[in-house]
Amino acid sequence: MAYADFVTAMMAFFLLLWLVVSLKPQTKQELSLVFQDKNVPSKEKTQNLEKVPTFISPDAIKGSPEFKLSQENKLKYEIAILIKELITSDQNVKNNSGVSNDSSGVLMQVNNSVMFKPGSAEITPAAAKIMDGVAKILRDFKINLTVRGHADDDEGSGPYPSKWELSAARAAAAVRYLSEKAGIPSTRLRAVGLADSQPLVPPTSAENKSRNRRIEFFYTSPDMRPSERSQDGP
Repeated sequence: MAYADFVTAMMAFFLLLWLVVSLKPQTKQELSLVFQDKNVPSKEKTQNLEKVPTFISPDAIKGSPEFKLSQENKLKYEIAILIKELITSDQNVKNNSGVSNDSSGVLMQVNNSVMFKPGSAEITPAAAKIMDGVAKILRDFKINLTVRGHADDDEGSGPYPSKWELSAARAAAAVRYLSEKAGIPSTRLRAVGLADSQPLVPPTSAENKSRNRRIEFFYTSPDMRPSERSQDGP
């Protein structure tokens, strides 16, 4: 190796070390969460969904991340900021919502208790505000959305013969609202019913089962082929 190349490499190495040391601990944690891999164990992912994510800086400005990101990650960062603003506008929604991301897109999760009555797929007035916020993000960014419904047998009796029909009906109701009332093109929307096949936590108690009943809004890039999209969730 030429001496000049060696000196250049060492200078870049020590510059990198200086940058890492100069970062605040909170900033390091924020940066690591932005690039969190989708293959992280499910327990850790569940913790990320329990609260509004801390990787978004309180003084972050839309379109101006604190650190340099790729175009794809910048898009996910801006979407996550808008989701945070949406779910923190109401305390009840904030306590029953979460946001996470993986290499495919950004996920917003809302508990069914906020969106629907037990055993029903009718969107509540409070949920309509959330849906309007979801639609605004879709209008601001030319991205696609997959709505995933989750339900179980403990949600009460109703017109649906099983948790599969109920979860699918809830996802379809959300997509229908976005298409018919918010004017989002149907080609950018998709509804999936998952029943209790993808729990956040083991359904070993009434509290855990309640947490697992949710609806998810998964924002993905429009140029991603369906076969490449995450079907198991971040």
